[in-house]
Order: sequence, then structure tokens, then C-alpha cells
Amino acid sequence: MRKIWQWLATALLVAIFLSLANWQWNRAQDIKNPPKVDQTVFPLDSVISPTSAITPDQIGRKVSISGRYVSSWIAPNQKSGGKINSWDVGFLQTKDNAMILVVRGLHKNDVILDQTKELSVTGFLIPPQSVDVAQNIGNQISRVDSALFVTKTQLPLYAPFIQAISELPSSGYQTIPFKFKTIPGFYWQHISYVIIWSLFAITAIYLMFYQRKQEKSSEKKVEK
Repeated sequence: MRKIWQWLATALLVAIFLSLANWQWNRAQDIKNPPKVDQTVFPLDSVISPTSAITPDQIGRKVSISGRYVSSWIAPNQKSGGKINSWDVGFLQTKDNAMILVVRGLHKNDVILDQTKELSVTGFLIPPQSVDVAQNIGNQISRVDSALFVTKTQLPLYAPFIQAISELPSSGYQTIPFKFKTIPGFYWQHISYVIIWSLFAITAIYLMFYQRKQEKSSEKKVEK
């Protein structure tokens, strides 16, 4: 009975170590060959509805929306491309009578807002910012977050914002690069963990057979 428990315990340890090694191997392969980003552009209302929270699988989705800007705002102290810039943010009313914030691009002083002009926006869907980086003064906002605009409209309000990559007609903005989150870690770091967990599995097997060998040796001595 004792031998059976030894075999079961060893098998369990080996299975755990090998599963950990396999997990690290998969992480290494994900870093080496990152998944391709879906370039399909979806209508905004087919991805998320107003007042709904954005889910992890919706972050970075390319969406399109048509409407008109009703106001323009400046979001200062924003990090982009390794620099700190100010962004121009438009408060857009969609054709379906909902509201959403759109980061149009880097701030420029010659913005003329035509509230009657219909346009189409394509961009990435981004969660609202949660940390203030400035003060709410005049047309300056502390962060890009629709929660700051709840009192500015009675229409349904989208929680995330759109980081624009194009507007039609063209707005002439310098768009802000969007970086997808990468899998943390380094390729060779994960490979080293594969080796370590594999060695643990080999060690567990070796110790079991070594213990069995020692027990047999002790039994022979007793018989003598």
C-alpha cells in the first residue's frame, strides 16, 4: 500500500511540474509569436451599448461611428509615444442620439468646431481613464472619462471613449498611436522556467527510484 501512495504522490508532482513547464512554454510562444490584431472595423453599437461597461475583449476593438461634435475639450498631461502632450477631445452625438467622447488627436490651436457638420469616425475603443492628471478648468478636463460629462447631456452616454485613427471628412489631426498590451515577461525568461520545472519533474522521478533502491538495499542487509 505504501508503494502505491509513493507512486501516486510522485505522479501528481510530476504532472504539476510538467503542467507548469507547459504553461511557461506557451507564454514564451505567445511572446515570440503574438496573436494578430483583428483589423475588422465594427459599428460601435454592434460592439457595446450606451451605459454598458467595456469588457476586456472589447478593448482595442476598431469601431466606427457617425455623428456630429457638440463641444470640444482639451485633455492635458497625456502620455503618448514616450512624450507628454495635450489631446483634443470631442464630445460626439451619434446619429442614434447617444453621446461618446472621441480623442481626435494632438491638441492644436486652430480648431474650429462646426456643430452642424456630420462626420464619420474610425478608431480604437478604450476604457475611461480613472486617474486625474489635471484640473477641470474651462474647456480643460482632468481625464478622458465620460463620468465627467454626465451632467452635460440627457442622452445615453457611452462609458469608453474612441481614440480616433481617421475622420471623414478629414480633420487634419495628428493621431495618437495606440499600443496593445503585450504579454508580460521575456522569451528566454519563460524558457528558463520551462527548464527549471522540467528538472523538478525529473528530480521527483529520480528521488522515487532512489528511495526504492535504498529500501531494497536496507532489506538485503536485514536478510543477511
